[in-house]
Amino acid sequence: MASARKRRKTWVNSSVLLAVVLLVFFPSFARLSQSRSLDPLVRFAAKLSPVLREEVAFLASNPQFDYGVPIIVKVNSDFFAQNADLHGHESSQISTKILRLIGGYTARLTGAQIKLLLSSEVVEYVTLDIPVRATSDTGAGDDNGHRSPFLAAIGADQVRALGYTGKGVTIAVFDSGIASHPDLDASRIVAAVDFTSGTAILSPSSSDDYGHGTAVAGIIGGTGRKSDGAYAGVAPGAKFVDVKVVGEDGTGLTSNLIKAIEWAIENKDVYGIKIANLSLGHPPVESYKTDPLCQAVEQLVAAGIVTVASAGNLGKTSDYPKIWGAINSPANDPAVIAVYPVNTHGSATHTDDIATTYGSRGPSYLDNLFKADLSAPGNRIPTLLAEGSRIHLDHAELQIDHYYINLSGASVATPFVAGTVALMLEANPDLNPNMIKLTLLFTAIKLEQLHILEQGNGLVNALTAVGLSEAIDMEKRRLTDVVSRKWFLDGEEVWAGGAFAYGVYGRRVVSRHWKRKEDAQVERSLSEKAVSGRLVDLYTRPPRTDGMFWTDGMFWTDGMFWTDGMFWTDGMFWTDGMFWTDGLVGDGE
Repeated sequence: MASARKRRKTWVNSSVLLAVVLLVFFPSFARLSQSRSLDPLVRFAAKLSPVLREEVAFLASNPQFDYGVPIIVKVNSDFFAQNADLHGHESSQISTKILRLIGGYTARLTGAQIKLLLSSEVVEYVTLDIPVRATSDTGAGDDNGHRSPFLAAIGADQVRALGYTGKGVTIAVFDSGIASHPDLDASRIVAAVDFTSGTAILSPSSSDDYGHGTAVAGIIGGTGRKSDGAYAGVAPGAKFVDVKVVGEDGTGLTSNLIKAIEWAIENKDVYGIKIANLSLGHPPVESYKTDPLCQAVEQLVAAGIVTVASAGNLGKTSDYPKIWGAINSPANDPAVIAVYPVNTHGSATHTDDIATTYGSRGPSYLDNLFKADLSAPGNRIPTLLAEGSRIHLDHAELQIDHYYINLSGASVATPFVAGTVALMLEANPDLNPNMIKLTLLFTAIKLEQLHILEQGNGLVNALTAVGLSEAIDMEKRRLTDVVSRKWFLDGEEVWAGGAFAYGVYGRRVVSRHWKRKEDAQVERSLSEKAVSGRLVDLYTRPPRTDGMFWTDGMFWTDGMFWTDGMFWTDGMFWTDGMFWTDGLVGDGE
């Protein structure tokens, strides 16, 4: 038996890529299942992503069409511990990368080879190495003078007036790069690394051939220097780590993004990375529980890095004017703050805010989690122009002047939230990712005209989120001050309190009704899959009469969170007597 195994391990056929992978990387793949009673596609169906099952079955049955498919293979947990030298075997010749962060590797294999791979005892899961795409859209806007209505809409201009700029906070922008621009001093880009080839290439300066990353960075932290402040970003004092994962065509590979995330985790203390902005993603094709990209971003959050991701622009097609349940990966992961783009009509006040037609709506595909988490301005947003970039050349009509361009989409909504997080961390550096997300959701502004599966918990509220962050004492687990839930915008009242639902990795949540200090109470805790109570759509509920966050009113458990009168569990939710699941939902209209 041992000699047979050895012969099988050393068998190499140059025409079969699988043999090369097994020989170079995984000698233990030779221990294949001895059972041949069932087709591997049947016997090991759970090992293969749904997005690959039909394709692999067809390719394996039709050798004349059996081309190489880019895949990500996850192996069992102790494999890398037994093969510590695998990094030295990475090979560009056979398009293979080690993804140690998620315990896997990449390859390009035929359907027949993938089918054989499923029989290995080492292999746990095989999925597609999907292209990720920057999630910007097109649009045009008007110059609104020296005041940014978009910063005013979320209260960021008032936070700036208090002296907060995001100073001392570093944000990793996973995108197409950050080009030189007068609104972004080069000293604020503390590192630039290019992963578009699959290997980390450190660069002394940043560049952006596509133009998307520069636009994103401008919304996070542009100074507005060339517009007299009209097009300033949310946190103009923040610093950046430029992590390039998207090429000139606006796309990149999931596996390269995973490698970049691993690099960011390894270097977070070197560069002080506290926030990750991912204005990109790929369409959902499987549960977040098996998605390699989601597994990677969970590690990013576990490392203490607040991760904000675009919900996507999959809200409509030419045949389907309103699509539900198409939140991008990795925004569909519970650990991530998923952001939906709102059309503010270029005004600061919220009475005219509506849903964008293109923004991806919840719930999440297959898992039916409450998504998006937050919304932010995302239509006709003026931001930094990377001159000569692909976006600039292909969409010259969007150019405002030599320095700015108008863009729309979930991509440009996401950095409004990332910039807000920078302001919060400047106000309170002790906040961890769970508390950041909790505070953002709890202080969000409910928008009357948007469905809850569009706006999520509401529009990001930078002013109240920073105020509440200031009052949080993480060491003593309490609030040090009473924080008002109300502020004014052009004479109108703006109320915080849009929190609907929250779950840390889908495990459990707590529902909380916010009443007066003396009768506030935690209703009950829900374990995974448990459901109790009739949920209330809070659009019909008036603001609380006292209008305050009380110092004893916070519930401090990392795995739990309160909502404003709604329960949420892993896999389903109710509102106003309606039940939605499997991605089929009604819009309530």
